[in-house]
Amino acid sequence: MGVSGQPLGFHAGFRLAVDGLLRRYFSARLPKALSTMNWDQARKLLHRNSDSFPGGPEPHPGSVPTRAGMHRVRGGSLCVASGKGGTGKSVVTASLATLMSRAGRTLIVDADMGVGNAHILQGVAPEHSFVDLVEGRCGVRDIRATCGENLDLLAAGSGVSRMAALSSWEMHLVAGGIEEIEGEYAHVIVDSAAGISNQTVALAAACDLVLIVTTPDITALTDAYAFLKVLFMRSPECAPLFVVNRASSFEEGVQVAERLCGVARRFLRREPRCVGVLPDDRAVVRCVNSRAPVVAREPDSPFAKAVTLVHGRLQTELSREAGRGLGQSLLRIASEH
Repeated sequence: MGVSGQPLGFHAGFRLAVDGLLRRYFSARLPKALSTMNWDQARKLLHRNSDSFPGGPEPHPGSVPTRAGMHRVRGGSLCVASGKGGTGKSVVTASLATLMSRAGRTLIVDADMGVGNAHILQGVAPEHSFVDLVEGRCGVRDIRATCGENLDLLAAGSGVSRMAALSSWEMHLVAGGIEEIEGEYAHVIVDSAAGISNQTVALAAACDLVLIVTTPDITALTDAYAFLKVLFMRSPECAPLFVVNRASSFEEGVQVAERLCGVARRFLRREPRCVGVLPDDRAVVRCVNSRAPVVAREPDSPFAKAVTLVHGRLQTELSREAGRGLGQSLLRIASEH
């Protein structure tokens, strides 16, 4: 019976019954989550965790099961990171995402959760962000914004400090949202936050490839090394790549690359691979002020030509990777902590 005393239809009654099951299930495991969990989020998480129940299905290795029992291909994922802020990471991400979208549908994930700005460099103003997802007001499809043909964005919050340190439950919500839609994309590119927080490194470790953006600035190189050190500790099998941005000449870029590789080789006994040198180009400043990717607004500029070469090398690297699925990998990492 409903609250009004009228009999409930089958679907409404079933939904209430399962809602009660969800609440009992999660109250034993994640009691703090109930205040932010909406029906869709809980139902999807229950579906993903169905192997936790007796007789639950076993996931097929290397695939994401769908309701029909089929398996969708997951696109390759790239995390663009930097140890230090201000290296041009988001500018590089914007151009790479634009180039990737010309070859297949691409999703930008703005992972600078508290002070995201990926939307600015795409010239869009999303109505919703990961803040709405985490707080239970929207599903992932509601926060997705269109940036152009074959290019979408999951925007981060702006000026929301607590988003920089998500709880395990909130990371599950973010990961689950990404997992829900990533099968629709050929490429997923993460615009990471600067620094070496657990959240930032976890997102990098969940991606198929990691590209570090550094500059000739000694502080940028020092922080790039710190990021490498923490990333190798979290994900020993990772083979990170890097680019030297804002180089005054190609020769300077090569020298900077050799310096970073030498330090990593000496102290970490591992080294990243350099996939390009990006010039210090005033076209970047003009395009940022115009809220547009450099490769779209000034495709003949030195920066655009150099980042196009980097894109080609990254595509080659991604073609060698079997897409693990960013959402699924992030769910696994979040479950370990």
